[in-house]
Amino acid sequence: MRSTSKPTSVLTKKTTIGLGLLAAMFVGWTVADSPGLIGSWTLNDELTREVQPTAKDTHRFGGTGSVRPSISVGGIPFPTGGGSQGEYSRAPTRDPKVLSCAELGIEHVGDGIRLTYVGVGSETLTPGNVQGTRTRFSQRKLTSRYETTTRKVSKTFELRDDGRLLVTVRLNPKQGATVVHKRVFDRSG
Repeated sequence: MRSTSKPTSVLTKKTTIGLGLLAAMFVGWTVADSPGLIGSWTLNDELTREVQPTAKDTHRFGGTGSVRPSISVGGIPFPTGGGSQGEYSRAPTRDPKVLSCAELGIEHVGDGIRLTYVGVGSETLTPGNVQGTRTRFSQRKLTSRYETTTRKVSKTFELRDDGRLLVTVRLNPKQGATVVHKRVFDRSG
């Protein structure tokens, strides 16, 4: 009897080990294991111009994606509008760095995603609500939202069907019209 039960137990052990390895690979699979959003990206100026919202949708700020909704005198930015929303409302608001870069790097670090805006700066986003920034990501899409005393900002990094990265930045000032910027990036070698 022992000889008939032993092959069954060896087969069961191999099956269990095989299923265990398969489960470990599935559990260990992360955003970084898939090319998805992860990688280096270069701005495609032509496609960026094509995807901009119409002039009516972008209001007075234009739709090139590189125009910033602020006034600059002698190279010094000044806030537009007024209101009494505290001392911070008098400081110029910075646009998201993705609107100023021509090259973008996205990498998986720990539990989060690091966005490197070449020549501009970087930021690390962690899923969930961290210090007022709500972030969600999957292999094909990353969304980040936060709110300041003067506006709401939403950034979406989304992989298009053609393999290009579409970045949509929505700036919603509390005392003004929403401004939408879109940028298209090609994957770099």
